[in-house]
Amino acid sequence: MDPTLLGFIVYLIIILAVGFLTVRLTKTLADFILAGRKLGPWVVSFSERASGESAWLLIGLPGLALATGFEAIWAAIGCCAGILFSWVFISGRLRTESEKFGALTLPDFFEARYDDRSHGIRIVATIIIVFFFTLYVSAQFLAAGKVLNITFGITPLAGMLIGACIILFYTIMGGFFAVAWTDLFQGLIMITTLVLLPIVGIFALGGFGNIAPAVSKIDPKLLTIAQGKTGLEMILAIAGGLGIGLGYMGQPHLLARFMAIKDP
Repeated sequence: MDPTLLGFIVYLIIILAVGFLTVRLTKTLADFILAGRKLGPWVVSFSERASGESAWLLIGLPGLALATGFEAIWAAIGCCAGILFSWVFISGRLRTESEKFGALTLPDFFEARYDDRSHGIRIVATIIIVFFFTLYVSAQFLAAGKVLNITFGITPLAGMLIGACIILFYTIMGGFFAVAWTDLFQGLIMITTLVLLPIVGIFALGGFGNIAPAVSKIDPKLLTIAQGKTGLEMILAIAGGLGIGLGYMGQPHLLARFMAIKDP
């Protein structure tokens, strides 16, 4: 059997097993939505980061670096800054406040926090989340379809359907417990990949010192901080990259991880 296919089958078995094993942990609505606020630090950390990076880190950011070169570093810096800010200034307070108000979702929290008895905040927040996350989740499924298409030669649509069925299965079975623990497992795979691939690439080029000359042969501008841009154009390019970090502070699926922390 092809080693790649075997590895994928093992991966599927582990993911589906998590769904089965976490069924018994999900007994209430709070368990299904926030794992009963019982997740430990390692699980929450890996779950939050695996969910926050996902296809963006493994496909989107490398693609940005391929297209813009060193300019992509500003997006990476912005992401790191946004993540750090969220963990330092938002996570603990949101966890405490959401439990105080008995909120299980962000719309719940906003409505209770601002005592909105008209339910206007909840409705608006829900509409915003549903609209933008339909696009966001679609991008994740598209990435899964492309990866399976390239890896196994199946159509992108078939890959998307396979990915969707797997996610739906373990989510329905184990709720947020299953989601968080599969995130932990997948986060470990992501870290391993992100560590090993650069090493393989450096060896393939014959050493770290050969990276810059190889990139320069493609386009010398790729080695500049803003792809050769100057003045206002350079400032806007850098600001645009750094501004990506702002998104981490308001993404509902990431903030839900903070709300699920066992000990704030």
